[in-house]
Amino acid sequence: MHGSAPPSVPAQEEVLPEPGAAPRADPLVQRALERAVPADLAPADERQLTVLGRAVWLAEVTGADRAKWPGYFPDPVMTSGYSRVRIQGLIARRDNEHRADAVVHLVWAGADPSGTFLDGRTATLRFTRQAGTWTPLR
Repeated sequence: MHGSAPPSVPAQEEVLPEPGAAPRADPLVQRALERAVPADLAPADERQLTVLGRAVWLAEVTGADRAKWPGYFPDPVMTSGYSRVRIQGLIARRDNEHRADAVVHLVWAGADPSGTFLDGRTATLRFTRQAGTWTPLR
C-alpha cells in the first residue's frame, strides 16, 4: 500500500454534559460555545468584552455592582432574586445584526427566586465602543 494514507480515526466528539452536571461541566460548555461561532474580534477586544460581559451579567442577575453602569441599569439597587449564580461559558463576537459593535453570548447557571436551580440558561449582551471604552447597551 505504498503511497496510501493511513486510515483516519474519527475525532472523538465531545458531548455536552447532562443538566445538573455542576461546575465540572463548564469547560465543555465553554468549548462548545467557542466551536459554535468562530472568533472574529481582535483577541484583546474579545478578552476585554468577556470580562465585562461576565461582570454586567452578574450585576443583572444578582443586583451586585449595578452602579458601575448607570446608563444600563436605571435602578442600581434593584435585585433579581437569583442566587448561586455562575457563568458556565461565554464568548464575545461582532454583532452584525443589531446596532451594537459586539455581542457577548453566555451560558449560566443559577437558582431563580423560587429556588429552582437550572444550568444551561442562555443570555446575550450587546456592547458599543464609545471613546475607546466598551459600554453595555439595552
